[in-house]
Amino acid sequence: MTLPTSSNSFAATMLSIPGISLPIDNVRQHIILADNGVQIGNIDTPWSASSVKGGTLTTAFTTSTLNVSSNSHAAFLSFISSLSTKASHPVTLQGAVDVKLNLGIFGRLTIPGIGFKATTPFAGLNNLDLKYVLLIDLNFDTPDMIVRATIINVKNPSKLTLKLGDVSFSTASAGNYIGVSTIKNLSLKLGDNYVLSSTALDTTKDATNAFINGLYTADGALVLSGFPGTFSNTALNAGLAAVRSNLVVPMNFIGSSMSQSHYKNWALKILPTTGTDGLVDVTATFQSPYYGYLVKMLQDEAPGEDNYAYINNVGSGVDTLRLFEFRNTLTYSVAGTGAMTVTYKANLVQFVSTDKVRLQALVAYAQQHNSIPVQFWFMARLEAGTDGVSRTIDFGNSGTGLGDLIVAVGPDFANILNFVPSA
Repeated sequence: MTLPTSSNSFAATMLSIPGISLPIDNVRQHIILADNGVQIGNIDTPWSASSVKGGTLTTAFTTSTLNVSSNSHAAFLSFISSLSTKASHPVTLQGAVDVKLNLGIFGRLTIPGIGFKATTPFAGLNNLDLKYVLLIDLNFDTPDMIVRATIINVKNPSKLTLKLGDVSFSTASAGNYIGVSTIKNLSLKLGDNYVLSSTALDTTKDATNAFINGLYTADGALVLSGFPGTFSNTALNAGLAAVRSNLVVPMNFIGSSMSQSHYKNWALKILPTTGTDGLVDVTATFQSPYYGYLVKMLQDEAPGEDNYAYINNVGSGVDTLRLFEFRNTLTYSVAGTGAMTVTYKANLVQFVSTDKVRLQALVAYAQQHNSIPVQFWFMARLEAGTDGVSRTIDFGNSGTGLGDLIVAVGPDFANILNFVPSA
């Protein structure tokens, strides 16, 4: 049995001579892990950069394989269970370390096989510290089920990077089963890990409906528990099935926080051909608000929706005036912290003669500010995350929590008055 592991900080205390710091700048480790007196397995790390300060040697190692002894499976599973459920667990490390010394003008010296043995506390996952971050979507397409897609923060207080694969938890409210929560390809680095969790809520259960209805008036507490099929990684499954984690869902999902806004830098251009085909150019910069997860726009107007931009906060005579409508020409794909600027076609609204006074006031505002404030009704169909699921998500002002969008316009915007029919 093998398990990939890595560490971004590994420190060892050496015997030291006051005032002298050894010039060790590279180490390679041959480590044997033992738990409760039973040898679990061994790790051989590649050469890695290191530093010495006082009597402390610090290094890190990239992904290396923990080779579990064939007769140590039970001890390994107990070890994994302890690391999963406890804040700290003592582990015995023994073996040898090869070191390279930088002796300056005298060259480099390699010293192999320096033996060591020590019992040290390993920081554990402490049952996974989960924090609700952001609701992406509630999907009602499956009968008797609501699938809730959420970004949650999984804190990893340990010094290890853990690649756990697909993970599922039995999910309960007030002690009653209400569904299953799944995280695909879970990999935990040190510290904060923002991951996409999909929770399938069984609406045939009274406890499920009580939980959902309760969110209108109070926070909802969930307990996520491991079970025999929790992990796709069978080597870890038995050890990690003991995990019990708490997750608080805020009332009405208040407190959702995006990593960044969905979009920015909007602009509108009236074209020489607008009078003929009714189309305008809309430009905006799009980015992922989902902590780096992929956002792929499939349809800027989800089936059955009527998406449009309307004027807001110009004046009582102009506000609510519908300006342009989406027509499913916007497509983009963006992930990480990247951004993508897109120009797409939208339909200019077909105005009526009674709109002329309102449009004259809007043009006067645009000439003074070089921009117009708008709000969107914007129900989009897109993929969010890497699970390939198509979701209908509110990208409008109500869904994003953004205020007025300031859309830049130029002198061409005044031509909008040419498209108002005479009385």
